[in-house]
Amino acid sequence: MLNTTMRHPRVLCSLAIIRDRSEFNPRSAIRSTAIFTVTRSRSTGARFSIDHRAFDRNAARADILSGLATRIPLEATLIARASRTPQHYQRQSFTAAGPLPPADLQLLQRERPDLDVLPLECANSAIEEIAAAYRIERAGPGSNILSRSRKAPEEAQCLWAAFLWSQCSTHERTSLASAWEAWRAIERARPLTF
Repeated sequence: MLNTTMRHPRVLCSLAIIRDRSEFNPRSAIRSTAIFTVTRSRSTGARFSIDHRAFDRNAARADILSGLATRIPLEATLIARASRTPQHYQRQSFTAAGPLPPADLQLLQRERPDLDVLPLECANSAIEEIAAAYRIERAGPGSNILSRSRKAPEEAQCLWAAFLWSQCSTHERTSLASAWEAWRAIERARPLTF
């Protein structure tokens, strides 16, 4: 990953959407979402939060995405993994002479034009390296939908760490990563609520 000097946005939300099938499969359903929000302030430093939701198979995509849109702060920068369109979906769309259905991020952008949406292309190997470096437990290859849904917050944090390492200066990366590690330690120390 290349090191650039982009400044970390004041409010950045890293979004993980867990589906039971590919996004472009008509039978696909969103089963879990996680929004990891990083808010920077000169007076208070960095603040972190997680919004994690799970859905049954019958939950409507429009309702889920509308709910996401209401929970993302105003004028935030939103990052998420870019949807990879399988070749056979592109061929079917071309032969049917129609466009592909809109991706989740496109629908969110329509509903929230104030957001700066940045779809990130991240290789799985890069995400795995980041997870190992920060000791983030992710759902392993071939994990069932329940395991993947439970680990959505970790996926969102891995994506943010990938953004941090590939887009931000060394100084910002160091200070934000240190603050995040401290926040994670506090979160792990919290007692369970049940």
